[in-house]
Amino acid sequence: MDFLWIVVAILSVIIVICVLALVDQYQTLELIRATLKLEDNPSPIPFADDGSIRPSLIGLPPDLDEQPHLALLFLSVSCTTCRSIAEGLRRQDWQHVWIVLQQAHSEEEGRLWLDGMKVPINRATVDVDESVARAVGIETVPSVILYRSGEAFLAQTLPSFRQLQPLLAPRKTTSPLPVVKEGTIQL
Repeated sequence: MDFLWIVVAILSVIIVICVLALVDQYQTLELIRATLKLEDNPSPIPFADDGSIRPSLIGLPPDLDEQPHLALLFLSVSCTTCRSIAEGLRRQDWQHVWIVLQQAHSEEEGRLWLDGMKVPINRATVDVDESVARAVGIETVPSVILYRSGEAFLAQTLPSFRQLQPLLAPRKTTSPLPVVKEGTIQL
């Protein structure tokens, strides 16, 4: 009987050592991710907020200017994160999404990529010469610009589909409070 208790004690010590080693590995992984800046955090992208990047002014269909909410996604045919974002969009309503596909060598290559990802061709632009991306100042894919009635109000990188999901739904904003002549808010 004493032998059985010794075996149980030894196994318990081994299990505790394994759990502590696993915790140490997770902490080391987090430290490596933080040091290499591999965290799943979007980075803001500077953009001109003077109306010069309205969808119709950068080479996209003019009816996009009228949408109350638009998520303009910049994806690439050669990016695995872009592919996972496109796959995540399969289950979404495309009403508020437009894709600008970059780094395709031809319109045909871009259309094949979009078809393979089940992206409706009527909700995408194949930007072969990257003129749309240059007009906006996008240098990183995947990224997104959010528009409200044709006016850009947010631009950021997209490290994952998880970061895109909350941006797809129209944002509810309250109407501005009335301001009187003296510059104070009238309630």
